[in-house]
Amino acid sequence: MRRPHSHTHGGGLGFLVLPPSVISTNRCSRRAHRSLDVRLVSRWESGQVQRPQGVYRRLLGHLGAPQPNAPAPARARTTPVLPGHCPVEPVDRSIASPATGDDFDLGDGDPSVQRRNFLRAGSSLAISGLLAAVIGDGASSSSATPDVVDELTHRLVSLRKLDNTLGGADTYRLYAAEAELTGHLLRSGAHRDVVHRGLLSLHAEQSQQAGWAAFDAGWHDVARDHYRRSHAAATEAGDAGLAGNALAFHAYQLIGLGQPARAVSEKSVHAADQPDVDPGVRALLYSRAAWTFALDGDANATARCLGQAEDALALADGRTPDYAAWIDETELAIMTGRCWSELRRPLRAVPVLETALARYSDAHSRDKALYSSWLADSYIDAGEIEQATAVVQSSLIVMGNVSSVRPRERLVKVAGRLAEHKDLPVVRDLLGSHSLHPLDVRR
Repeated sequence: MRRPHSHTHGGGLGFLVLPPSVISTNRCSRRAHRSLDVRLVSRWESGQVQRPQGVYRRLLGHLGAPQPNAPAPARARTTPVLPGHCPVEPVDRSIASPATGDDFDLGDGDPSVQRRNFLRAGSSLAISGLLAAVIGDGASSSSATPDVVDELTHRLVSLRKLDNTLGGADTYRLYAAEAELTGHLLRSGAHRDVVHRGLLSLHAEQSQQAGWAAFDAGWHDVARDHYRRSHAAATEAGDAGLAGNALAFHAYQLIGLGQPARAVSEKSVHAADQPDVDPGVRALLYSRAAWTFALDGDANATARCLGQAEDALALADGRTPDYAAWIDETELAIMTGRCWSELRRPLRAVPVLETALARYSDAHSRDKALYSSWLADSYIDAGEIEQATAVVQSSLIVMGNVSSVRPRERLVKVAGRLAEHKDLPVVRDLLGSHSLHPLDVRR
């Protein structure tokens, strides 16, 4: 799935420009906003500057990081939550999900590993918390207007394009900051119904994008938390398609972890069937469910969902929400080929994947390398080892050094199958010239 190239500066998010209508009219807040630059955020991150003391210490506490030596102001405060009881700050593990909590369970992973992953990704939330603090703590100081919602929505459309060329480790901090900013607006303002629903939907979209980036970087507990918040916000906004997409994202994550995902995908299909869901969104949800059913070995359910996705896509028009607009004929063809590859139907998979990948731009390096791995798999199933080797070789070149764990994991998986044919010179050359050791990695 495609998701964006911008160069982030060393200190974090100092280049992020807040909408003027969001900034508090408080004089001190305006001064703070003008002084929020890359160097200052970098000094906050490194600990050279220990202000704004209260916010910084509170967020460091949530992240489990060492506290500054200076005493924090005594202030009793409870962690605010968004409507739907979805915390905006790093999730307290004791808080149960309000919306189908079991659907967002990653199972019994190693808590220490999950904690390390969370701390690794979570530093961006401290930065975004600082940004929210700059625009004011007052209950009404940052109430949003329809113009603010529109501006933040257009900004998300632009930022989402970064995922076409960058990996999740590069983009997570930015997406998480956007979700936190909208969460701040939801917490601190009393809005008209239309603005409130708009902010909820926007927060759901931003959380999905942040969750996708965390997943792509391999930070699964962080991704799960974003998906859970997204589902809660989308459900409260009454957006069935957006809520279904949060479930579809999480199903994809469960698959990546080797855990059962069928029940979650079936719920996303149910969401797709609801009235008023955009046809483009339906196509996206059906295609993602088809992937789950293919991995489950259910060829009939796979074919049915792929057919429903094709029918829905034929009805899509220019009004499809941006989060689903990337699904087109090429993307659906690639998903179809991947499904038949997983079902070990190379005669169906190879022609579809060859045609679709030929028109898929190398600029989408992560996704092209990832998708090509299924073409290589199908070549192996068809006994065409030389062709499979050539696909892996070209995929490594296309992938380059993109900061995503998934393409390499998939190519290592394929290399494990090719190693069975290491008597062939082309296979020996491939395995000898690249660090593709046949390891037991997750698909």
